[in-house]
Amino acid sequence: MPNELDVYQVLKSFAQRNKLNVVDFRVFALAVQRQAKNYDQSNPYFRDLALHPEGVLVPKLLQLAREKRISVMSVGNQLDRILLPAAFTEPVYAEYRRMEDNAEVPFPDEESLKLNIPSEWIQAISVENDLPALIDHEGDRPVLLYRLIFSEGLKSAVTLAVSVGDKLLEYAALKLRHYLRKGSNKDYIHQRMVGAFVGKELLLKEGITTILIKPYDAIQEMRHGKSDFTYPFWAYLSSAIKKDLSGKGTDLTPDDVAVYQSAYIIDVYNNHYKGKSQRSAEREAAFKTLGMILRRPPYLYSIQEISDFRDHQSRPLLGKYTREELEEWLHTQTTRAAEGLLPDILVLATGPGRTQLVAKDRFLQYLVKALHDARSSIRPVLINQWKNVMYEFGSMDAMESDDAFRLDLRERVGTQFPVLLAALDSRFAPGVYSEMKGSKDLPSDLERLFGGGRTATIDVLLDLDRKHLVTDVKVLLPFWYTVPVLSWIIGLFKRSSKKKQSKRAMVRAAVAMDDQPEPGTTAKLSQAAPRSVEFAQAARQAEKAFLPEGYGADEYLRVLESRWNTLLDPRAKANLNEDVNSLVRDYLRGVLRTMKPSGFTPDRVRTMAENLADSSSLIQIRNHSALEEYLRLYMIKVLKR
Repeated sequence: MPNELDVYQVLKSFAQRNKLNVVDFRVFALAVQRQAKNYDQSNPYFRDLALHPEGVLVPKLLQLAREKRISVMSVGNQLDRILLPAAFTEPVYAEYRRMEDNAEVPFPDEESLKLNIPSEWIQAISVENDLPALIDHEGDRPVLLYRLIFSEGLKSAVTLAVSVGDKLLEYAALKLRHYLRKGSNKDYIHQRMVGAFVGKELLLKEGITTILIKPYDAIQEMRHGKSDFTYPFWAYLSSAIKKDLSGKGTDLTPDDVAVYQSAYIIDVYNNHYKGKSQRSAEREAAFKTLGMILRRPPYLYSIQEISDFRDHQSRPLLGKYTREELEEWLHTQTTRAAEGLLPDILVLATGPGRTQLVAKDRFLQYLVKALHDARSSIRPVLINQWKNVMYEFGSMDAMESDDAFRLDLRERVGTQFPVLLAALDSRFAPGVYSEMKGSKDLPSDLERLFGGGRTATIDVLLDLDRKHLVTDVKVLLPFWYTVPVLSWIIGLFKRSSKKKQSKRAMVRAAVAMDDQPEPGTTAKLSQAAPRSVEFAQAARQAEKAFLPEGYGADEYLRVLESRWNTLLDPRAKANLNEDVNSLVRDYLRGVLRTMKPSGFTPDRVRTMAENLADSSSLIQIRNHSALEEYLRLYMIKVLKR
């Protein structure tokens, strides 16, 4: 048993059972009172309803009226009648059903229907100004009925709100067919229109015939707007009919008025569907342009970059389609594909919360170019680093082992070309190559990179062979490095010499600490001191400009390193730091050959650090300000030794 009655459902059931659209409140209240007496009278709600139904029903009915679900009429301060929507919609609907059977039935209005429609259920709209926005309205309409207001002093018409979407156009087209069928109207209108369709007389004749024989087919042609002839045909037809009827002045019959009204309605729908067709064509052209831009270098684009695409006249594409339509298009292009194939657009995860899109038929072109750029950047650095190691008769794991070499290459690519590494890790390449194999746009040697359903190892992708690199590095060394016995002897002496130099440096440092020069003798000492001592003194002076108060040089270098070296893998982090330090030492070695110690000033140090940070080897590192500060301080540290 319910705790309360659903008054609206009870009212609808009562009206249907008694076949009423207008319910006498007192009769309804008595019926509810009898029903309430059958429920548990210990429930205060049903007890009140059985004793005083008005006190319970009136607030509920007034609330339903505020919600526009019913309408109520009062006499004095007493509720008199309850009106259901069908009391007004049914007469209107019945009149339009009559119109379908007999085209001579005019459009109804409140006077002809003898209805006094409550204001909350009807809305007056201008056919020319308001109707276009209501044709494609989605969801529930705010009112049940529309009062159509025409220009030219034509009387208004009442229609169901739901019929504005499609049925109203059909009723208007049937009215025009009825007009063309009367007397010589068809020949008269054809003669008036023929001048506007020179060379298209056959199409004009077929258009009029279609309205006469298959009016619903003619309406469908208007809605879809696939033919360039459809829009001007309907426009000239309605215009010719309006001119004919306007010439009758005040002698218009009810039938003429209905046709006149129909011509205005046809104009509105014809313009609406023409505009809709144009917008659809513009949208399709914009998406076609988007697809073309997406296939241009650099091939990879973020969602924001795609949103900012412009056409060849630099006009934004966003506007020819909405953001929602763009998102829907991208969703379709990135998810839908025939069975066994990849979507037309691929999504690459390039970082936490970051994605980039690439057209499938441009993915391999992107990889080929990106791998070439990566090789051009990585190979010179590798050769330079290995040359320095071999010059000191040293070695590295990457020089001795293919696995270590590949690991080193992968770390370098991940650091300098993270998007490329993400593209390779996505494993799209073998699938794309399988689909596009044999295409004339693809290089012929991709089989070894992506054939067989697998991606080649990183050294093959970069076309870097470890043994060939070692050979290339040895060519750059003095010839005796390639003579085994001779290189062994020289290496032995070099290592011995290094140890002695290290000891002498430690002694010189100790003497320098214990034997500070007296005031006034600095100039003499600086003239006699070797260049290394002079550079060390200049470095100490420059350090004051770059080292924050309260920090030691090594301590602050570690702080700066944590800012620019953000790799997570400890080994990769250490390798990157050593690579940068080696690059600084090599750079200083070349610069100091021609620089005077007095030229090692803070300004010169800043310039040197900026030039080095902007080099191709370091340009990929993001936090450039921290990197430059680190380079300045590390240069000073090297020269202070």
